[in-house]
Amino acid sequence: MNKRIAILFNCWIVISLLLAALAPVVLAAPRAQDAVTCAEEYTVQADDWLSKISEKLLGDVLAYPAIAAATNQKHAADATFAEITNPDVIEVGWKLCVPGAEEAQALLDSTAAAMAPLEPADLNVFAAASLTEAFNEMGQTFSAEHPGVTLTFNFAGSQQLAQQLGQAAPADVFASANKTQMQVAIDAGRIISGTQKTFVRNRLVVIYPGDNPAGLTQLQDLAKPGLKLILAAKEVPVGQYSLDFLGKAITDTAFSPTYMDDVLKNVVSYEENVRSVLTKVSLGEGDAGIVYTSDIIGEGADKVGRLDIPDSLNTLATYPIAVVSDSVAPTQAQAFVDYVLSPAGQAVLEKYGFIPAAAK
Repeated sequence: MNKRIAILFNCWIVISLLLAALAPVVLAAPRAQDAVTCAEEYTVQADDWLSKISEKLLGDVLAYPAIAAATNQKHAADATFAEITNPDVIEVGWKLCVPGAEEAQALLDSTAAAMAPLEPADLNVFAAASLTEAFNEMGQTFSAEHPGVTLTFNFAGSQQLAQQLGQAAPADVFASANKTQMQVAIDAGRIISGTQKTFVRNRLVVIYPGDNPAGLTQLQDLAKPGLKLILAAKEVPVGQYSLDFLGKAITDTAFSPTYMDDVLKNVVSYEENVRSVLTKVSLGEGDAGIVYTSDIIGEGADKVGRLDIPDSLNTLATYPIAVVSDSVAPTQAQAFVDYVLSPAGQAVLEKYGFIPAAAK
């Protein structure tokens, strides 16, 4: 263990010096979604530093990166734990996660692997259309941090992507907007069952053109005769989620028992992905549509109005991600998945209106 740690220590000194000169970067464990167990929860005292705590509780002054990694991993799910951006700077009162000896070694190994430069590779990432802006930004950051690794994104409806995977389309990573299409990829032998991770969540919202031609003021208005409604096809995750919302509504006394049927009579177009719904409504080709809240963040915000769907009727969309089993660059693909799952990746997704995977 000491030999591995000595090598890691030299790397860590370089990283620490860089962090002192540059903007802080969260030192997260590579897999933010894997559960870490704290052998002890430690509160930082006066005159503490990580290496001192490591020597006291792990018996090795050089094992402190494991405490930093474990603490950041816990922080992703529980904000009461500290977020360590610089291992040389900790504050009195911070709550740290000290892993057991075996888990500490595993964290040291994975952290050392994360520090090692990635070999050049071209990654083909299949991602749900709703992830377009967030993944484009993350792709630029990831490529900047790993020179030589380029990412090409294929954004489309999750059902289209799963179908392409089933037809042996070359890919390295698959990020779906629901578990159903991830299972399709698993059944096709392109994803190893159990390797997928939930990385983000989303909610539905009703949208209408900026001038609101139909005069929508409440969800019940979607059933008004003559209204032109645009939905995603039921095979598309957001399309099925929309049907789930309508199904819940007819059990609510605030809605007519025929509400779902009346609304579906108004559908003038079923689209292949959520971005097509947003585009058509923003152009005035429909009076209303149902999309994700993340779709109307940023540039889309000033083009449409919104009617929020209450939590009791809404669906919390769950997005899984996984490395494709026959990826030609599995190490680089896993590194990108790990970045998406990391606190830094989760922050980008939250910026674009998604709900971090660890949020309750």
